[in-house]
Amino acid sequence: MNGLVHIYCGDGKGKTTAALGLALRAAGNGVPVVIARFLKNDGSGEVGILENVPGVYLFHCERQFGFTWTMSEEQKAEAGEYFTRLFERAWEMGCKTVRESVEGAGKADGCMAGENWGSDSVSDGSSRRDTGVCDTGASISESPVSGAPVSGSPASAPLTSPPCEIRALLVLDEIMAAVNSGFVANERLLAALDHRPDGLEVVLTGRGPSEELLSRADYVTEMRAVKHPYEKGVGARKGVEY
Repeated sequence: MNGLVHIYCGDGKGKTTAALGLALRAAGNGVPVVIARFLKNDGSGEVGILENVPGVYLFHCERQFGFTWTMSEEQKAEAGEYFTRLFERAWEMGCKTVRESVEGAGKADGCMAGENWGSDSVSDGSSRRDTGVCDTGASISESPVSGAPVSGSPASAPLTSPPCEIRALLVLDEIMAAVNSGFVANERLLAALDHRPDGLEVVLTGRGPSEELLSRADYVTEMRAVKHPYEKGVGARKGVEY
């Protein structure tokens, strides 16, 4: 199994925080990362940092439409066109990154060594060597398909461990809000997930994922609000909430 789907949902704090933490971990391991943020602005503290992380491409929030409950029908239509296009561009970028990683296999070690993605095109430097070896030292070509032990793998490793190669990570932050607001069609997102290329790991965040999305996820983590300083009148704090 190659390229899984993560969902971070719930009413508690930490969905975006968890997704971006995973993005940094992936980038630190030489995995190209694509991040698109929905119904947000660029005023959050992580934006400037992510721009300077080698191997990370961040789509900027070029337009703001205000709160959904204050939008006119015309504004909602414009927001739908914008966020649908944002989703499509991010998805295309994620798929392109996987293709270039496959095409560049064996040409270069690592990913984006000391470079950033400065445009919508992914540089040749984003290609990642397909060594066929997981961290355990076991060859992908020797991965078990019927529970047979793999020579050289640790005794503690599950005998049915799938190949661990991830060629790109795509983070769609607050995509659930865009879907639930009618700005991105749920069916369009489902179809994309069903036809994603091998090696594309996908992270979805936001409240209220549909049952169809939940059924397609491999990881589902729900952030539950037990306590929050907002209940005591403490507003969003710079460096913590944004």
